[in-house]
Parts: sequence; C-alpha cells; structure tokens
Amino acid sequence: MHFWYLFMHTHCVYYAHMNWSDIQLFEAAASNGSLSAGARALGISQPQMSRRLKELEDKLGARLFDRTPQGLRPTAAGQRLIPLAEQMRGTADAIERAKPDLAATELTVVRVSVDEIREKFLTAHLHALIAELGEVELEVCSGHLHPDHASRKTEIQIRSCLPDSESLVAKRLGRTAYGLYGHPDLVLPPGRSVSLDDYRSHPWIGIAPDHLWYPEQKRWLEGFFSRPSQWRFNTMTGILNAARSGIGLALLPCFMAEGRQELVRISGPAALVETVEYLVVHRDLLRENAIRRTVNAIATLYRREISKTDGAVVRLSVA
Repeated sequence: MHFWYLFMHTHCVYYAHMNWSDIQLFEAAASNGSLSAGARALGISQPQMSRRLKELEDKLGARLFDRTPQGLRPTAAGQRLIPLAEQMRGTADAIERAKPDLAATELTVVRVSVDEIREKFLTAHLHALIAELGEVELEVCSGHLHPDHASRKTEIQIRSCLPDSESLVAKRLGRTAYGLYGHPDLVLPPGRSVSLDDYRSHPWIGIAPDHLWYPEQKRWLEGFFSRPSQWRFNTMTGILNAARSGIGLALLPCFMAEGRQELVRISGPAALVETVEYLVVHRDLLRENAIRRTVNAIATLYRREISKTDGAVVRLSVA
C-alpha cells in the first residue's frame, strides 16, 4: 500500500511518497522503545532497522528519535507522526480483516461477446465448456458491434481482427474455414468431370452491405460468380437458411453447414476462405480467476476441435 502524507516541521511542509513498510518501521521503533526490540518485532536485523530508519528520516527531512541511554525517545517531529502511524495501522488492520470478504466477492459471471457464427460454435459445444468452467457463470451475448471493453460491459470478445488498444490483449485461437454449399437440386449431375468453375453462373446468396462484418467472404463471392446475386442477407444464419431452401449457392462456415441433409459441399475439402479467430480481453481482467478460467476453457475447446480436423471435413484449421 502506498500513501501520500503531509508532514509539518519547523513551519515547512514536506510531501513524502512512502509506503506502509516505512511507517510500520517507525511505528515498531516508537512502540518498542529501542532499535533491537523494533527489529525483533519486524523480523529484521538491528543494523537493517537502523539503516532503514535513517533513510526514512532523510526522506522526511526530519529527525524522528533521540538516541538516549534509556532507548529511543520521539522528537517533536516524531510525536506528530505517531498518530498518523496509528491511523495507518488501523487502515492496514482493516484491510487484513476484509481480505476474506474481498475474496468472496471476486468475479464469478463472465460475459462473452460474439457474433452469430461464434455463438453457434460455442453453443454447439456447451457441455465441453461447462466441464472446463466449473463454478464460473457464462453469459454469451450475440451481436455484430464491437463492445466497449473500457466500460466493462463485456469481459471477453471473440472476433476476427486484432484490437487497436494497448489495454486489450488478444489470444489467437484458430481459423474458421468456409466452403461453397448448395441444395442437392442445384448440384450438377455426376457423369462428367465437374469443377468449381462450372458453378460460376449459378444463382447465389449474397451478403447485405449494411454493417458488413464479412468483407473477405463478400470479396470472394463477388469475384467468383459471373452475375449479381438476387438475394442478400446480413447474417450467416440467414444465408444458411436461404441456402437450405434451394434459392442459391452460399459461402458458409464449414462447421455450420457440414452434415446437413439439405446442403452439399461443392467446393471440395480445401477451404475457400479462412478467417482468424482471436479472443480479446482487457489486460487488467486477466488478474481475475474467472476470466483466466474462461479464456483457458475457450482456448481448450478450439484446440480440441482443431485436433479433430481431417482432410475430408474442414471445421477449423490449425492457426
């Protein structure tokens, strides 16, 4: 603990930036009446006690004790400091008494801000997350806007770009892979060699420009297809549902689209687009046990899913 003190001596004002150990040293010397007894009370040697007391007097610009045959006798300056030291002792003791309550009020609820893609990924693996989190309560908040970490309305965010603030730290989790999917009715019949280029003139589902959060996906779609799209959505969930209805081909996260009966992947095993996944948290919050546990739980989940990836079904690729 560090404190600012105002000390009066010979009509002059001294400002000293000192810590509790400085005043604790003075208090031990004053209450025990000698350097040796004060040193024993603090668990230090007498030479160390004498040296540190001299440093304190130099810092204050005042002599605090007269050395007499009977022991230490506080000077007028020392007498003025004694009640301040007693106040500090009371504050220090109060903090010690409050420690159990402070520990009991540590953060237990962690809010994670995600977009609807990452929300889908987390909710698909809730049982694995719960096993890692223990008693930590998790609130998953879905939205496309980046939250204000400084206001502490959210603790953790998962997103695809690095933060631009030095107060935020980012942990790279992995990559989300995208493939081109379509309803079976839109898939070209077998019997001849069909390549991805054969689908350039097919109807496709675009991404609405409002609050665009999928720039890489939009660029790929507009660069691949030879004609504009008639249908556009601003969420991957909307695009997924539209693709399942058969109105056009869609670029979708593989973990969302793979294995659905209404969809066939026509782009092959390789990812057409991959986006990096970052976990972002305020640097100060990493001191909280619940935050560290949640960060580790999410990172473990990503690593586990990456380890399941094979060449046939791309879910997440190694970062």
